[in-house]
Amino acid sequence: MKYSHLNNAICDRGIKKSAIAKRLGISERTLRHKVEGTTQFTWDQVCQIQEHFFPDIPIRQLFATDDQ
Repeated sequence: MKYSHLNNAICDRGIKKSAIAKRLGISERTLRHKVEGTTQFTWDQVCQIQEHFFPDIPIRQLFATDDQ
């Protein structure tokens, strides 16, 4: 999984991926592809996720990829 830090944060806080997908206006499947690294997040999506769900985690930490 490319964005394992993001996935772990989602799981640790018990946030439903459907809630994130709804906030972004995308399907859960599309969100899954983005978290897996199959498709890319837009900057707007990155900002929305961090600001709405994880305001206490810096963007660079939250969206660090597995290869970083």
